[in-house]
Amino acid sequence: MHGKRVKLRSRLAKDDWSGFDFIFFDCDSTLCSIEGIDELARLKGKFDEVKRLTDAAMDGEIHLQHVYDHRLELLCPTRAEIRAVERLYRESLVPDAAATIAALQQVGKEVYIVSGGLLAAVRPFGEWLGIAPENIRAVDVRYNTLSGQWWDYQQDRWGQRPDVEFMDSEETPLVGTQGKAEVVRDLLAGRSGRAMLIGDGVSDLKARPAVELIVGFGGVVSRRRVAAEADVFIKGNSLAPVLPLAMSKAQQTTLSGPARASLDKGLDMIKARQVVFRNEG
Repeated sequence: MHGKRVKLRSRLAKDDWSGFDFIFFDCDSTLCSIEGIDELARLKGKFDEVKRLTDAAMDGEIHLQHVYDHRLELLCPTRAEIRAVERLYRESLVPDAAATIAALQQVGKEVYIVSGGLLAAVRPFGEWLGIAPENIRAVDVRYNTLSGQWWDYQQDRWGQRPDVEFMDSEETPLVGTQGKAEVVRDLLAGRSGRAMLIGDGVSDLKARPAVELIVGFGGVVSRRRVAAEADVFIKGNSLAPVLPLAMSKAQQTTLSGPARASLDKGLDMIKARQVVFRNEG
């Protein structure tokens, strides 16, 4: 295994390193340092109970689909509370996340977010980072229109009353542990090129059949299984190493300013062994 780690590391330094065309990011504990559902639970005074369920699902101890709706039913969040998570996402941005996305797009990479988080929070957060809304996938929910002050027509004149409560989630593969592979395949249907995915959980590992490289991110939470099984594992709390992984050598030479600084930081992290390479398969 050690020989293959060296092989992948050494390939990055060669002029013929081709990089990747499609870059998929998880959201919670990857682009930001929180889990949105856990923050909703904190607002509701049920943080410890929900966090135990979240960690068990992300560590692969139980199937995500077994806990997804259970957590939301337990919390019964309103539309306004779910929207508030988007603000928390912005406030907890992982170091170099915005610069990494901007640099990737600068050299023509297509950047996506595929998340098991709630769409009403994930999508505006992704758009704030400069990602096209059509490249963002997360879990939409339905609301109980008879909850809250349902009689107040003035408050609901645009059909977006903030006090309506969660009723159920949409049917989507993203509420299951295996779902990201299906969503990534759908997004890449008919496209040619190489794809990589960056995330912190076992659901990200399960996307391996749909991409050429899985990059585990341990900068927020280091999960033992992800560290052991990801093709590449980032130990440090920065997404800068994504740049030398994703870009060809020729693309790297075009960067300047903040983008170049982020690339250099990523290269330094690789040299400092803050990025672990494992069996290439």
